Amino acid sequence: MSMSMGDSSSSGNVTGLPLSDPRCNSDACDAFKAAHQASQAAVSYYHQYDYGHYTTWYYLAAIGVAMFVYFYRLNRNRRAQRLAPAPGKSTLAHKILALIRMVNYRHFKGRVADYFGFPSLGSLTFIAAASLFLLLMTFLVHPYYRGRRGYGSPPLAVRTGLMAQALTPIIVALAGKVNFITMLTGISHEKLNVFHRWVSYMCLFLSIVHTVPFIVQPLKEGGPAALHKQYYKPGGMEYTGTPPLGILVGIVVLSIPWIRHRFYNFFYRLHIPMYVVYLGLLFWHSKQEQDSWVYLYATLAIWLASCLARLFYKWQTFHIFRDWFHGFPARVEELPGGMTKVTVLAPPDFQWKPGQHVWLRLPHLSVLQNHPFTIANLPKHPAPKIKLDSDVQEMIFYVRAHRGLTLDLLKSVEKHDIAEDRGRSVSVHVDGPYGGIVEDVPALYESLIFVAGGSGISACLPWIHYAARRVAEGSATTKNIHLIWMVRYPSQIQWITEELEPLVNAHPDLIQVDFYVTDSSSPAVSSMVSEKNSEAGADGSKPSEKSMTTVSPKLGQVLHAGRPYLPNLLPPLLTAKRTFILGCGPESLRTDLANAASTAQKKVLTGEADIITLHTESFGW
Repeated sequence: MSMSMGDSSSSGNVTGLPLSDPRCNSDACDAFKAAHQASQAAVSYYHQYDYGHYTTWYYLAAIGVAMFVYFYRLNRNRRAQRLAPAPGKSTLAHKILALIRMVNYRHFKGRVADYFGFPSLGSLTFIAAASLFLLLMTFLVHPYYRGRRGYGSPPLAVRTGLMAQALTPIIVALAGKVNFITMLTGISHEKLNVFHRWVSYMCLFLSIVHTVPFIVQPLKEGGPAALHKQYYKPGGMEYTGTPPLGILVGIVVLSIPWIRHRFYNFFYRLHIPMYVVYLGLLFWHSKQEQDSWVYLYATLAIWLASCLARLFYKWQTFHIFRDWFHGFPARVEELPGGMTKVTVLAPPDFQWKPGQHVWLRLPHLSVLQNHPFTIANLPKHPAPKIKLDSDVQEMIFYVRAHRGLTLDLLKSVEKHDIAEDRGRSVSVHVDGPYGGIVEDVPALYESLIFVAGGSGISACLPWIHYAARRVAEGSATTKNIHLIWMVRYPSQIQWITEELEPLVNAHPDLIQVDFYVTDSSSPAVSSMVSEKNSEAGADGSKPSEKSMTTVSPKLGQVLHAGRPYLPNLLPPLLTAKRTFILGCGPESLRTDLANAASTAQKKVLTGEADIITLHTESFGW
């Protein structure tokens, strides 16, 4: 609707006044009415609502493309399970995919990239394309303003307001741990989270552009007095738009990665309540103009469906087939090097896949907080027609103590230590599982390379076990598995050695392990370096990083001193035609690994390899 700035009536007969007369400021004046109608005929107020539709069609089309890729990958899994892919010359399709991945895997490094959480170059390219689409719809269409505020709301303001509102459903869909986008595309919620954040930035930008014309035009026409009158006019939408804009600014600012990381508990407690209030205020602000409430009802439906599915299906405390309000029994143990092992006893029907994670709530530490942890083992795998010999199965997590809940978890074990008992029994509430990889990795790839830092080993262990089992069953094409694990202290290697020893001994020709101890002040590392320096002094040679190694006779793994440089370490390992790389660890490790995998695509372009695939997991999001 178009709203007049002037009074609906004025003293005297204004019907025949010219438009230049200050009293000709409503449809009661014929000249004003004619100009008003001409303005609406030239740029219809109602046509601006179509820009919300265009925005919706754009992201639905993007979801459609992702669905096509997902179904292609599922079909490739089925074909790989029936018939192993035969090695051959690198095809044109492989080279095109390599070029895409060369861009997609590349990451920016530096303080700005860290502060704003820049994703990969491929994700940024997609975000830039979406931003360009919105910018063109925003600024390519003229006029931005009408001849007078009384002829109706500025077109620039109306269309950007509707575009921002049209983004509301997709923002909520991208945020949900259970969401229809993941169901349709196979992209896990933590991978979608980066798009959730950047689409929110777009929404804020559009909201600011939506606001500016409502301030500028009254100021140009009548100064602060005209702005004040328009702002506080009964039924005016300027007044009702201010609270949701303020809340949106707060939500987005708190979501900036370096702010969120420093004030995570504050962000975690406020984020959802602020958005609920924001959504409610949008109902008040938009007044059900045309189809403006359709976006809000869609947002509400998406959010409620996500909450209900998560509450009654994923959250085991309220699972529809379990006893409510009961957690799973668990045991917490202290490991060397500031690590904590959490062993949860889950029912046999609770299943998960390699690389999946759950959210754990530990009531003895905090009733409100829950944190994501990757499951470090596989579920029980009974042989055909053989029943499980127990009504529970272990679900294992390795947690590195940083700060907050993870540090409290370690301290709770230390305080509870009794004589030789290095653990305690607790109750744990499990929400999940989530995540995972769509591809049938052992059936598709000849070589598997796992790169982990610290507790990132949790994402690699189940995949190593799973691939080794598939090889033993004869349902995999994998010929080589290589684990590279970076730890700060040698003591951290002890518990992983106990975990890997039976597996490596069973598959000595399949699995190779390299450990890197990064703390040069550690006695073991200092000893390695000093010994090698002594040898170097004897023959006059300069020690290299590769030479500063020892071999453990127990597991046969190679122990290196110092932090590896992944761009140099990775290329010599890429000897197979089809290689899968999985990385999990700190942001710096994942960035270096992604850039190394990006550079490695040259091997596909030159025909040395058919495909080199990278998948990374995060500690948190």
